[in-house]
Amino acid sequence: MRVTGLWVRRRADAVMLALLFVTGLALHVSAAARTVTFSDSGDFLMAIKTVGNCHGPGYPLYIMSAKVFSWIFPVGSLAFRVSVFSGLLASLSGCLIYWAVYRMTRSRVGGTVAALAFVFSYTYWYETVIPGPYALNICFFALLLVLVLRWERQIKAGLRNRADNTLALSAFVFGLAMTNHFSTLFLLPALLFFLLDTDWRTVLNPGNVLRMVAFFLLGLLPYIYEPTAAFRGPAYNYGDPSTLGRWFREITLYYDRGGLFGYPLKFLPGRIGRYFATLLTEFPLFFPLAVLGLVAAFVKKGRKYGVFLVILFVTTSVMVMAYNQLESVLRAHFYYPSYLVVAIFIGFGAAWLTRLVARWASPRDVLVRITVVGAIGLALVALTAVSVPVHYGKVNKSNYTYARDMALAMLKRASPSGLILVDSDNVIFPLKYMQNVEGVATGVRVISPHSLSVPGWGAISDLGLQAIAPGSGIGRSDPAYLRITKLAYEQVPVFSTSLVFNFFGYDQQWEGMMLRIYPPGTAHEDVKPAVVRKGPEPLADIDSDARESIELSDMMRSYALLNDSRVTEAERTYERVAQFASRALYVPTLFSCESFSGVYNLWAQVLNRLDDYKKTVREIHGAFEFNPNFVSLAYARALSLAGNTSAALNQLDAFITVHPDDAAAYAGEGTIRLSLGDFSGAAAALAAAVRLAPDDPETHYELGIAYAKLNDRRAIGQFKATIEKGPGTQWVDLAKKALDSSQPVKPGI
Repeated sequence: MRVTGLWVRRRADAVMLALLFVTGLALHVSAAARTVTFSDSGDFLMAIKTVGNCHGPGYPLYIMSAKVFSWIFPVGSLAFRVSVFSGLLASLSGCLIYWAVYRMTRSRVGGTVAALAFVFSYTYWYETVIPGPYALNICFFALLLVLVLRWERQIKAGLRNRADNTLALSAFVFGLAMTNHFSTLFLLPALLFFLLDTDWRTVLNPGNVLRMVAFFLLGLLPYIYEPTAAFRGPAYNYGDPSTLGRWFREITLYYDRGGLFGYPLKFLPGRIGRYFATLLTEFPLFFPLAVLGLVAAFVKKGRKYGVFLVILFVTTSVMVMAYNQLESVLRAHFYYPSYLVVAIFIGFGAAWLTRLVARWASPRDVLVRITVVGAIGLALVALTAVSVPVHYGKVNKSNYTYARDMALAMLKRASPSGLILVDSDNVIFPLKYMQNVEGVATGVRVISPHSLSVPGWGAISDLGLQAIAPGSGIGRSDPAYLRITKLAYEQVPVFSTSLVFNFFGYDQQWEGMMLRIYPPGTAHEDVKPAVVRKGPEPLADIDSDARESIELSDMMRSYALLNDSRVTEAERTYERVAQFASRALYVPTLFSCESFSGVYNLWAQVLNRLDDYKKTVREIHGAFEFNPNFVSLAYARALSLAGNTSAALNQLDAFITVHPDDAAAYAGEGTIRLSLGDFSGAAAALAAAVRLAPDDPETHYELGIAYAKLNDRRAIGQFKATIEKGPGTQWVDLAKKALDSSQPVKPGI
């Protein structure tokens, strides 16, 4: 009888796992991308196609496994095969999550609910219908949970040898996971707590420690792929880790470290609050089950699982919030491990509710008991499954061609030998993908001036241009994009796709999603703009990255209009871009939010040039929808001139937090404080501005006024500096009048 019952339970688990796997795979395959998408998918596809290297830490295990899968599954394009690989891993992750939650709660309903909640959560689903390492990352996370729970059972059953083997296997899997994504490190504190709390003597046994270290190092072996691939000289070789130094830089994120632990503490409470708000989007309607599950995990006699999951949640959410990058980037690329923990708590909540109903029904008739328990289980599963229809249309990439269409239009315009300057991953990766994977317009040079120091990523010496000609006007202080332009634009067509490259005053022509930059005085004919069709696909109203490619042409057009001093037309164009960008926005996702918040900043500058400060204040606030930490000097100036000096100072304070070396921000703060009579605050701000920009006569003059109001003798020195720094300006006359003033200035303070 006991054997029969065990067989029935195992069969039920097998059926449930099969249903979860097939359902997840079917929905992921139906929504899988057929071509390149935005963000990093082009980067990964190029490395997979060429058996080369992508951005750090290189993701060697993912590159190798995706390449092998593309051979095993020879259906459709490379992008489709790799996207199906992501879906396969996501479906497998769902099965592992089911098993882990079942082992912790002894509830199949809890396991099913947790698996469905996570696999079809918005961010994870969004990331697992496109090429990327995130599905494999979660697969490892879930596998590690299953392994440590298996180890726990073996320890309790006295199966010491098997437990030691499982411990070594867990270390090996942890090492493998590290070769896919460094966020695996966030699991370490929680896993150590779990192991040590279960049986610390076994874990710290010298023999086990040595075996775990050995197996962990064995798991790191896939990193050998990177220099091996680089030695082959692949067509795509980001970072070129062919030397020991470059290899070390690649695997330690040397080229991508900028934001590590750099997020301003001032903004951290707001980011934490916004994180919890995202949970209602990730888990629509059923998120309260997570709160119930958290409570349930601590009302049990054994609270180890609850503590373990709380530690895991803290290390996968709060710690990554210290990364200094846009909220939207964090949402898509960092938060999903913490969403896994929330999904597990949702499973705990469902298990507790099911158990509560089962207790209530236990003294009743068998039919009543089975009916009631079955009904609550089905209701919870159905409630969780609501995320499928809610999210499917928002993550479906089966007809997603925006990135490819954009890149194709750009390359066609720049063919056969033009040069395209870019500064956004959303532009450069689709462009390079078309060249390296589909072989389109390989003669066009695509350059990211900000990444010229990255080996294997292109340098000025690789452009195939003639040496710098006399009289080219290239200066040592010129930014890289300007040096490249001056070097190239008399030899080949040069195009810019960036809002941050300053070509104002240069001869330029709007050509759709790019600006053509001409040598001064060059005659050029009007051409038909190259744009991406808006199309009927719903993604135009949902995916903010698709919106960027659609609106990139108008962004470039506004830039050209400003260059031609057609300010009113530029303002109307910026307004149209902003309205389209924010229309029916589900959640701000991925990198395009940076572009749109930049559009708002430019719009504010244009409105200020038109002296329409009230409209600036009214409209530019929409930028916070894309970037909650949006800062803009133009917005601060408009707030000040509209009479809202308190809000202006707050905006300047936020701007200085993000840009602590911006002299204009300190000068703006000083000017406002002068007008408010806060002479001490004005003096402090203006002194900071003078340190950063010592040649600005206006700042010296205003600092002199602030000191004079404080009866500080340093005012004389500032007025003299004004005269020295600003010959021929109005500030000289004002400074002379101030020096001739009869206002007494006391000796130094």
